[in-house]
Amino acid sequence: MTIFRSVIGVQLLLTKGERVLLARRRNTEFGDGEWNAPGGRLDAGEDVLTAVIREAEEEIGVQVEREHVRMVASMHIQSPPGQALIVFIFQADTWSGEPWNREPERCSELRWFDIDDIPDDTILSTRAGLDMFRNNEHFGLYGWPEHATLR
Repeated sequence: MTIFRSVIGVQLLLTKGERVLLARRRNTEFGDGEWNAPGGRLDAGEDVLTAVIREAEEEIGVQVEREHVRMVASMHIQSPPGQALIVFIFQADTWSGEPWNREPERCSELRWFDIDDIPDDTILSTRAGLDMFRNNEHFGLYGWPEHATLR
């Protein structure tokens, strides 16, 4: 029996009213020039809530307390075939500090967008996470041919 392993990722939907903060990627070798929600992969021994709080500080310089973060959805992505990623999508509308670009070598800008009018050049996993959040859906699949539920 072959054991199939998935990488675990987190994504933060930092919201202010009906707006969401997105970052434009650069020099990452994936999705450069496209918008995405702050986030990343877990570090060794880290739980998903600790990871999303860490990513918020590392990428956009804000401090989010555990009690102000809520998981709103998750998705299981296979891309490319044979490689899988499970993404836990969190939302926070309370934080301390002013968001700023803490990783200019990997991000060209941060910008607030109307949550119902995000740019066409938004990475598919971020678009899917926002769609699930807006539609109050809690789980989605992407890249699994027999279950391609995300657009």
